[in-house]
Amino acid sequence: MQNINFSDTLAQQQIDNLYKKVLALKYNNTSAILQAVSEADRLLLQYPNNTELMVLQTHLQIMSSQEQKARAVASHTWEIGGNLRLKFEKLYVSDLINLAMTEMAGILLTPRLNNVEQGMIFFPLEMIRFALMTGNLEALSRIVQTNRDNLMIKALEQFVHTYQHANYAEHFANIQKIAFENFKQEICGYNFNCFVNRGFTDVDIVLYFSNYNFNLQKYKNDIEARINDYCNASKVKRIYNLGFSCKNIKDYPSI
Repeated sequence: MQNINFSDTLAQQQIDNLYKKVLALKYNNTSAILQAVSEADRLLLQYPNNTELMVLQTHLQIMSSQEQKARAVASHTWEIGGNLRLKFEKLYVSDLINLAMTEMAGILLTPRLNNVEQGMIFFPLEMIRFALMTGNLEALSRIVQTNRDNLMIKALEQFVHTYQHANYAEHFANIQKIAFENFKQEICGYNFNCFVNRGFTDVDIVLYFSNYNFNLQKYKNDIEARINDYCNASKVKRIYNLGFSCKNIKDYPSI
């Protein structure tokens, strides 16, 4: 998706104003989120099938714990196709990852991953999150070579080296698949944290679910059990620098 020039400057201004509002929203501010949802719906009546508005609508549906509606809008946006300005493409890709819609995210990110240095200028976190979610250690290893002065990149580089040294690429991919495959229709957010306080890098993958989902501890226990079962069945030692957390979407860090 490439940048687009609007002929309707009023529409562009209205959409850009809403974009700024949406990015400033806190995930736990329900009333402000619902107001923004109403504004997006109203603008879509004025500008039907406007894909940039639909990108904002997808994001707002995620924020309001309506992950199935978000998936439907994201899929419809894909079906319509066309062009998105860069900032909207970035938000769309981010939310495709949040919704575990990895096939579509992969198509949009492939040109960026094929030119990692350029891609990391505009899509750094999206590329890292996608590589983690899909368990693509090879892509992650190329990403961490781009900016070694960045503390997060430096931490991830040490993490990647640990897995490469242990010949763990296939197991890393399988563990990531185990972690979200059973929940990919339920999750509405995917993020990660890096910790270096133990002298090496720990990565915590955070899966976010609807605010109305009260099975988070059960999900975490299920992920841990499945990973342990996989390691036992594969006769491979588990590396305990990769963990998983489950949270409600209201706890997602603001953009």
